[in-house]
Amino acid sequence: MARILLIDDDRDMSHLTSTALMKKGHEVLCFQEAKKGIEEAKRQKPHLILMDVMLPGMDGGQAVKQLKMDPDLKDVPVVFLTALVSADKEGPEEVGIKVDGLTYKTLGKPYEIEQLLKTVEDIVRK
Repeated sequence: MARILLIDDDRDMSHLTSTALMKKGHEVLCFQEAKKGIEEAKRQKPHLILMDVMLPGMDGGQAVKQLKMDPDLKDVPVVFLTALVSADKEGPEEVGIKVDGLTYKTLGKPYEIEQLLKTVEDIVRK
């Protein structure tokens, strides 16, 4: 399946998320800091990046800017995972966080694992 980079400083949420993704056959690389995650992304070339917004050292917005400057990573989809938006947001409108004029798919924490898995499957199938 897909190689997924997960950058989240919440160890419990990372564990739950990575376990669910691995059960679906995905390879998951977990990091708690954006800087280390970016370094690994350059080595591993993930198919998808799941990233918290509020991270120590470098926030998710800054990390996305760095990732998008790399020619090998600029087209890798990014989904933000954050408590900054409501987890119960439902409806036809897409929830997203804007960085440099681009809107990134966003899942509010705590998210339902089924919602996360559906989002991941929709992206990696493209």
